[in-house]
Amino acid sequence: MKKITTIILSIFLLAFPAKADEGGIKFVQELANNIIDNVLTANISEDEKLKIFQDRFKKDLDTKTIGRQVASDYWKKASKEDQDAFLEAFLDFTTKSWADKFNLYTGQKINFTGIRPAKSNQFFVISEVQNNPPVEVLWRVKKVGATYKITDIVIEGVSMIASYRNEYRSFLHQNGGKLSTLTSELKTRSSTFKFTKKAQ
Repeated sequence: MKKITTIILSIFLLAFPAKADEGGIKFVQELANNIIDNVLTANISEDEKLKIFQDRFKKDLDTKTIGRQVASDYWKKASKEDQDAFLEAFLDFTTKSWADKFNLYTGQKINFTGIRPAKSNQFFVISEVQNNPPVEVLWRVKKVGATYKITDIVIEGVSMIASYRNEYRSFLHQNGGKLSTLTSELKTRSSTFKFTKKAQ
């Protein structure tokens, strides 16, 4: 878990080449600077950090696409009302979980290694974390008109979407297969959320 946390935190310290998608680069750079300056290194309360982090990620995540993919086949079986409720609960819980991971930031570094195109106006920012051995991290970005959205993060070949999808499929298989049940579970987890205490 500590290794994965370090990898995820390091993503925000990327450097980009001039040949990459200029708009996409500015999008990620501005997001990175905002989170580092206003959350990770800011002298504010945990509640304030959480609000800023959630507001920013709710704005920049392609939440509907991600939510639909992680819910997999269960998404199609759910009503529009249940789909909307799931998206809200999923986004709330996920942004809290990620805020907790980013809050453990202690200045980790990462090496940029290239850009890789993806389907449907998307691209990967390729990075290499200075672990032993090095670990490849891909940051996937989707172009939506003149703006950009985060669609996935892939660590050592395993995507965030795939990880959530596997976890939720297992939960739904064991708990009746109704998306509303998963929504209730995510709401429960969110209601008990607390930041992990940093090591002294």
